[in-house]
Amino acid sequence: MWIQLIAKQVNGLMKKTLVLAVLTGILFALSFPPFSSGFIAYGALIPFFYLLNNRSFKETIRLGYLSGFFIHLTTLFWVGNVTMPGVAGMLLILPLFTMLYGVLHRLVLLRLPRTGFVFLPFVWTAVEYLQSFGETAFPWIYLGYTQTYYLPVIQFAEYTSVFGVTFWVFSLNIILYHLLFGFSEKPNRKLWLIIWMVLFLLPFGFGLSTSARLQNDSDSVRIALIQGNIDPFEKWNSANTERQFVLYDSLTREALSSNPDLVIWPETAMPFYLRYEYRYLRRIRQLIDTSDVVLLTGSIDLSSDEGEHRYYNAALQLRPDEEKINSYGKRKLVPFSERVPYSDFFPISSLRDWLMETSLGVGDYSRGAEYTLFYLTSDSCAQASADSGFAFAVPICYESTFPELVRQFVKRGADFLVVITNDAWFGRTSAPYQHQQIAVMRAIETRRSIARCANTGISCFIDPYGRVSQRSRLFRQAVLVGDVKVTQRQTFFVRHGNLFSQFTSLLSVLVVLFAIAKGTSKRGYR
Repeated sequence: MWIQLIAKQVNGLMKKTLVLAVLTGILFALSFPPFSSGFIAYGALIPFFYLLNNRSFKETIRLGYLSGFFIHLTTLFWVGNVTMPGVAGMLLILPLFTMLYGVLHRLVLLRLPRTGFVFLPFVWTAVEYLQSFGETAFPWIYLGYTQTYYLPVIQFAEYTSVFGVTFWVFSLNIILYHLLFGFSEKPNRKLWLIIWMVLFLLPFGFGLSTSARLQNDSDSVRIALIQGNIDPFEKWNSANTERQFVLYDSLTREALSSNPDLVIWPETAMPFYLRYEYRYLRRIRQLIDTSDVVLLTGSIDLSSDEGEHRYYNAALQLRPDEEKINSYGKRKLVPFSERVPYSDFFPISSLRDWLMETSLGVGDYSRGAEYTLFYLTSDSCAQASADSGFAFAVPICYESTFPELVRQFVKRGADFLVVITNDAWFGRTSAPYQHQQIAVMRAIETRRSIARCANTGISCFIDPYGRVSQRSRLFRQAVLVGDVKVTQRQTFFVRHGNLFSQFTSLLSVLVVLFAIAKGTSKRGYR
């Protein structure tokens, strides 16, 4: 009888923990695009905090990983549309970061029971920052991205990058949790309620003042975005190459009536080695020479060094009356999709070879080595300055999720940004919406306009305040022409980098070391 009673209680506890872990994942998913309900993020972590309360070391590891599993499953499930090894790797690796936070969460609160919660926003932000390093980095669902539909509250990202917004959202969560479950004394509750309200309202004032300040930028470039809407399972079939080229050619000729300075085709719009396909190269040159327009297109590229071939996911720039083709090779490659992480090291190299042989959708691209800038000179752009013209950079697809990489482009002189992508693989999931809204944060961090050209959508223009215009619909052909503002002013983030996230990381390390040094409390980890 007593064995049945214990089993019933254990089963009930397991169901409760599972419900809280799943609830955390659901609240996370509802906080991110395509849902414009980022306000849910202000309390999305409360079930997770409750789940970690008074747990042992072993329980914290298990529950932290379980919560991380559901967080990433509900928000990144669409990875499975592209690569099954990718979704398996994601669900194995990314929850480890949530588990790490959970362990540090319990440690800090255990050793600093009265004040430890004040330091938890630093710890969470540091763990997010940690995710941006290494070949398995997949910095897609930072907590700060939940706010990209609420432009006034995220303008301070020009100082802190997305990590500052993460810190702000997490702080709202932890204070709200303690207001609900932590503060037993009435004066403390009133004080922290006031702090929560001030913290909530503080970014609005800065955001409203920023809008007026950014109206001064006047120079602009006219850009045409060509959204071909090519089925990703057909585009790599050589039998369809001619039809695809004719489509892009005809849509470009339609855009030329608006007199653009730059025409953009999306990532791998030319799914072959354009540099060496002379019949198509000749036709493109004829198009741009007769129309006096610069063309930027996604393509695959090839280089050889001492007999070793390297293949790149690349952006190629072709200019009128010029033989040279300028190129940029993608530096950040999607783990388990474009490249097997750490595949240069044994035994991972053997895993790479096996994955390639099994045709599970894993590529083997080389990483680009340069932060390439492209230029619109006074000859190709009527509004360019007489001496050098405007410079722009082209983060390709997944690269737009890395604040530091985009920052490096701008620091090197990019006056505006172009993002080319092919989100067709994700279908009608949340991925294209999440990806497009991530670019909003890059625009604010760097105060650079962004022209975003996607194969099947979402193509759009984003101004330095993060406002999106001419947003195309998914899986429709589209020609968008817009005047993109250019600027040379560099933000605090561009000039100084991730000082905020580095500071939060350093403080987190110090707090954790202090908590460890303080010794085992009466509760202790069991």
